[in-house]
Amino acid sequence: MQWKTIKRDEDGVNLAQGVNVLNFGSGHAWGMLGLQVSLPEYGNIILASDAIYTAESYGPPVKPPGIIYDSVGFVNTVERIRKIAAKTNSEVWFGHDAQQFQAFRKSTEGYYE
Repeated sequence: MQWKTIKRDEDGVNLAQGVNVLNFGSGHAWGMLGLQVSLPEYGNIILASDAIYTAESYGPPVKPPGIIYDSVGFVNTVERIRKIAAKTNSEVWFGHDAQQFQAFRKSTEGYYE
């Protein structure tokens, strides 16, 4: 297996068919990465990870998390994810949203593809 290092200014790196790295830059932390995944039978998903904790943080209005490195970067990241989601008709899956997690199909209930 060969590892890929994502450089600070690198974005949209294709890891595999239908899987791209999104480089969000600073926000909650110094550097935030996410994934955009395209599933043939499900559709497009943006895995926001810690870049956006919950639907409440996503807003509107944008609500920063309790721990934040760069508040302007956080707002810019949320707005960027909104634009990508709208342009690609993607769902946004947040990193720590218990209510959203409850709605997901779990591995014990089947699989997405």
